[in-house]
Amino acid sequence: MTVQQQLLPAQTQPRITAHRWSRKMLFTLGLALLLSASVWLGLPDLSAHARIVFITFGLAVLGWVLTDINDTYIALAAAIVFTVLGADSPDALFDALGDSTIWLLLGAFIVAEAVTASGLSQRLVHLVARRARTVSQLFYALTGVLMLTAFFIPATSGRAALMVPLFFSLSRWIDDRRIGKALALLFPTGILLSAGASLIGAGAHLVTAEIVGRLTGETISFGRWLLLGLPFALVSCFVSTWTILHLFLTPAERRRPLRFDLETVAETTRQLTAKEKRMAGIALGLVTLWLTEPWHGLNNTLVVLLGALAVTMPTFGLIGFREGLKKVEWSMLLFMAATLELGEALVKSGGANWLVEYAFRALQTGATTSQLVVVSVVAGISLLSHLLITSRTARSTVLVPLVVLLGASIGYNALALAFLSTMAAGFCLTLPVSAKPVAMFSQVEDVDTYQARDLLQLSGVLLPIHFFLLLGFALLVWPRLGMPLTTPLSQPSTEEVIAVRITQTVTAEAQRLLRGPAQTLAHIRMHAQKMIIRLEVFHRQFQETVNTWRPSRFFHTPPEFFRWPRPHLTPPFTLRAG
Repeated sequence: MTVQQQLLPAQTQPRITAHRWSRKMLFTLGLALLLSASVWLGLPDLSAHARIVFITFGLAVLGWVLTDINDTYIALAAAIVFTVLGADSPDALFDALGDSTIWLLLGAFIVAEAVTASGLSQRLVHLVARRARTVSQLFYALTGVLMLTAFFIPATSGRAALMVPLFFSLSRWIDDRRIGKALALLFPTGILLSAGASLIGAGAHLVTAEIVGRLTGETISFGRWLLLGLPFALVSCFVSTWTILHLFLTPAERRRPLRFDLETVAETTRQLTAKEKRMAGIALGLVTLWLTEPWHGLNNTLVVLLGALAVTMPTFGLIGFREGLKKVEWSMLLFMAATLELGEALVKSGGANWLVEYAFRALQTGATTSQLVVVSVVAGISLLSHLLITSRTARSTVLVPLVVLLGASIGYNALALAFLSTMAAGFCLTLPVSAKPVAMFSQVEDVDTYQARDLLQLSGVLLPIHFFLLLGFALLVWPRLGMPLTTPLSQPSTEEVIAVRITQTVTAEAQRLLRGPAQTLAHIRMHAQKMIIRLEVFHRQFQETVNTWRPSRFFHTPPEFFRWPRPHLTPPFTLRAG
């Protein structure tokens, strides 16, 4: 081979790379223009602000999936763009940095660093992986561990915070890029799907139970939720683990043996050190405070911050406060703040509610009452709702009242449809903004993790699997466990239905007023001007009346009338000392 032949590939490589980059960029720009035109021209019923939010969110998704631009940069740009265009106020963007989720993540990173520094994470790795002989067995063992945590830690974000050190240590120990990416996908998948097994697994479950109880009078206890939710959570979690293993790993990688060297085994089987005991005590205290939240009233965020202060306490703590702050992934906090603002803007604009109500409108008008069609529509809308409503609790707040009213109007069990919707809404793995655990594990530094396109690939397989799982459980399994689908247990009364519809109308009107600050101010200014004119007219009439009215012309009041006491009359009231 000549020197010219050897230099030819190197000379043509930049041109090929630039050509491919330009084609990809043109394709992305074309999709962006098509999306913008479709939303702006195809949804005339929506307000301008709602369409701006939809377009901005869609462009952000295209940027996350089709470009190599930093995810945090795209999220911040999207939040700033629709703020500048008037879809939301600047204060809302800045207030997102003070959201409780941001503080929870801040405390979680500090606690995770303390767990790693104490050496407790290495011991946890050994406890989980010592019985696993291969990578596949390790994944299934971790799925079982994540399933157990759903009954003790009442929040998916709190469980994710405790699992980050375990993931970090396992990923560093395995030291394989592809296995590390699959492991990073396993943790948020297991955390989110296993939450359906327990009533306290997610705040959305409590919201569903409360709404159903108020509208139908039916209560769902912890035991009943366990009976209905645990089988589905077990099947969905282990099926998802199998999917991750076969989608992202080769057969050789799945059968790869796991070996512990003798030094590691000896180090992890010795007695707990003083640091490990302190860290274990703090972790036990955090779990205890989470479990007893109804008694003391401290929410998850405040509990994590107390744990962060405990692990950085002078003399007693395990790490210094500055050292803990250095380990905080500030890029992820900014990403979460921007995505929280994106999600809230979708709800505030009224666009998300409009799409959900529009989707349910066909069934509410009595188009069909087939069990398969009703279950398919409820499951499909609830599964896809995480693309628009990024908060799990907000999804239940929007979906459950509509589903209950739908069940009452077509003669279905409202509780069964609400439970189906809540289980389906728990699937939120398509985008980094879909759930807090997904965002947390996507931003862990110094280890291999996943990107937005990996989530899209995983969701493309898991979403139809979960759709058919939900159909099977709703039609075959849950009716045999005491939750029939077509026999309504109790329907909401007419007054309750009217109350819910009035609430939705008032909420929609409030959202309409909040969409455009300029329109709202003009509305207030117009009413103020009318009030001023009315006051001026009243003042002028009052002055004319005072100038022309003479009390002496009508009656004369003797001075004795105002003197008390009078012998022949008793006072209309009695004065008492004190």
